[in-house]
Amino acid sequence: MIQDTLGIAVVLVAVIFTSIWLCERFKWAAQLSAVVWILLLAAVTSNLGLIPLEADLYGQLAGFTVPFAVALILMKVNLGDVRKAGKAMAVAFVVACVGTMIGVVVAGVALDPLMEGAMGPDRWKVAGPYTGTYIGGSLNFFALWSGLEVGQPDLFAAANAVDNLSLVVLMGFWMLVPSLLGKRFPVAAHWHTSEPETATTRTAGTVEEKKPRLNVLHVAALCGAALLVMWSSELITTRLIHPWLPGVPSILVVTTLALILGHIPAVTRLEGAWEIGNLAFYLFFAAVGAMIHLYNAVVLSPVLFAYVIVIIVVHMTFIYGVGRLLRMDVGLLTLASTAAKAGPPVVLALAQSRGWQRFELPGVLVGLLGYAVGNYVGFAMAYLMRSLLGA
Repeated sequence: MIQDTLGIAVVLVAVIFTSIWLCERFKWAAQLSAVVWILLLAAVTSNLGLIPLEADLYGQLAGFTVPFAVALILMKVNLGDVRKAGKAMAVAFVVACVGTMIGVVVAGVALDPLMEGAMGPDRWKVAGPYTGTYIGGSLNFFALWSGLEVGQPDLFAAANAVDNLSLVVLMGFWMLVPSLLGKRFPVAAHWHTSEPETATTRTAGTVEEKKPRLNVLHVAALCGAALLVMWSSELITTRLIHPWLPGVPSILVVTTLALILGHIPAVTRLEGAWEIGNLAFYLFFAAVGAMIHLYNAVVLSPVLFAYVIVIIVVHMTFIYGVGRLLRMDVGLLTLASTAAKAGPPVVLALAQSRGWQRFELPGVLVGLLGYAVGNYVGFAMAYLMRSLLGA
């Protein structure tokens, strides 16, 4: 067994490389996403005894990489651009978020005995990551899991696997429902969404399509800015916030400071934040994956799957039900739901495949808004569930 720190690091980086290579080389591998492969392969290496299930490096990586990645990615979000989404998409996105929040409450209360049996007194914390992921996608899921100090690598593996697998079901739903329900959704004249024009290319490129050549100066500036955000957040949290509100995690301060930097032109012009941020997240997944006991993760999955199904059913019923009452376009509602769960890249793919070009830019912009607000809402929902469940 490899037990020295550098040796373990070599194995973790090899796991990341192999996972990305698989997803780029094979379509069937890409269906699971690099995240799932990293978790799975890292877990296999530790469960087979190549590297240990417990090591100081794992905790050090998990503690550093999440706030570092969140700071980098949120520095590319400019909330001023959200105004271009238009009233119709903004309202639809709010409806989608409210549907998620109701779904989390219903799932948490209805399944509380099962959740308590599987997870114990920390069951209320799961509401945070699952709220975040259905408002801003996986970025918020990982940030809230770390910020709420859920721990339990086996639970994380099961929760993340269920979250990723549910996206496959949702993609089929988003593709089929507009065709099945479209005629039953008459659109009121006052719900108007503008054409995307050239801004779509600019915004979409920021998220997915643009692949900048990394500039060392830009990389150094981005890393310095992210470290400054992390350092400042720790000082603000420990010295100013914790004396009054001891339960507030520093990830919320990281989120706030990174969003502020994202409105400074000199910062927004820096390229490479997505690439560096994703690599940091991959290191986090590898460290968490290595701590997973595979048998325990499999045992936890059915309970979490039931939890997620309830959230999805309530979310979909709410957004399409309220959207029907408000006489909103079914495509608009579908992309608002997509933006909340899957983020800008999937919004673009779905809009293009369905021919909804007029909704591309608004969908991408509210997806970016989800990145920004998901951590705040997820944290609030976790503590709401703690109060409701008496945990």
